[in-house]
Amino acid sequence: MFKKIAQTLLVILILVSAVFYYFDRKMHGRKSHSPVEQEFVVTSGQGVNQISGRLQEQGLISNSLYFDLYIWRIGREEKIVTGAYTLRPNMTIPEIVDILTTGKNLAPKDIKITIIEGWSNKKIAQYLTEKNILSAEEFKKETGAVEKYQEQYSFLQDLEPKKDTLEGFLFPDTYLIYPDSTPAMVISKFLNNFDKKLTDTMRQDIQASGHSIKEVVIMASIIEREVRDPKDQKIVSGLFWNRLQDRHPLQSCATINYILGNNKEKLSYEDTRIQSPYNTYLNKGLPPGPISNPGINALMAAIYPQESDYYYFLNKPDGEIIYSRTIDEHKVNKDKYGL
Repeated sequence: MFKKIAQTLLVILILVSAVFYYFDRKMHGRKSHSPVEQEFVVTSGQGVNQISGRLQEQGLISNSLYFDLYIWRIGREEKIVTGAYTLRPNMTIPEIVDILTTGKNLAPKDIKITIIEGWSNKKIAQYLTEKNILSAEEFKKETGAVEKYQEQYSFLQDLEPKKDTLEGFLFPDTYLIYPDSTPAMVISKFLNNFDKKLTDTMRQDIQASGHSIKEVVIMASIIEREVRDPKDQKIVSGLFWNRLQDRHPLQSCATINYILGNNKEKLSYEDTRIQSPYNTYLNKGLPPGPISNPGINALMAAIYPQESDYYYFLNKPDGEIIYSRTIDEHKVNKDKYGL
């Protein structure tokens, strides 16, 4: 009797040992020999089951159960560090657990940047340089490679390669930029956003207006630098389009400041005499290119101007816009407000 019990216990021990050995092998195994790196993100609030399930879904481990058993066996289920990791299928479960519970091999965090409405390419280049994302030289070279992007983005078709740049089309917004991004990756983020913001309806309405997308962006870039309030932007848009139709110079102070490279509140007579195709005091029509990168409100204003009988306007230091219908009324307002 005792002998039979001993034999039965031996069999059970062997079976248990075999099961432990099997699971130990599985827990220390690897999904494959593939060295291809993958990004794996652990967010706050995720439990072990969720993480192991996603590891299995991404093909980084063969079975979530083995991951769960291992991490619970070593008592590190509460030690997982949130963040973005670079993992490979040829890693073992202990290696992956070690990485996730110590924060090793965390991928570099994306850099958050904010491009402000009305910034020129020069200002964006300076900003990206300060953020250690691109050098000014890299930025200038990439934004000058118009032809490179025209195949992908239809809204750039009106631009002239080797003459125009991508100024005006780098959509102002907040972005997350990967630290090792190439110049093309950074510029593509801006252009992708512009492509998304300029809806099919907006494109159709631009075509129906008889203007090109380039012309609308140039107008929007001027409006963006002239007035900030969306309501005023629509009024000024109507005013400017009327001037163009009447073959009257736009006389935009913003275009002069673009030439000067600053933001003078009050221009001198000599400033308005500067010889440049961007001088809208001397030249009729739109300047040859955008003077800033406009946001959605300025773009909408350029596409959908508000009709009015105004023909002139003044910017007060507090942001208020003073409109005039005639040149005489405009002169009176200039004297009245000292502008």
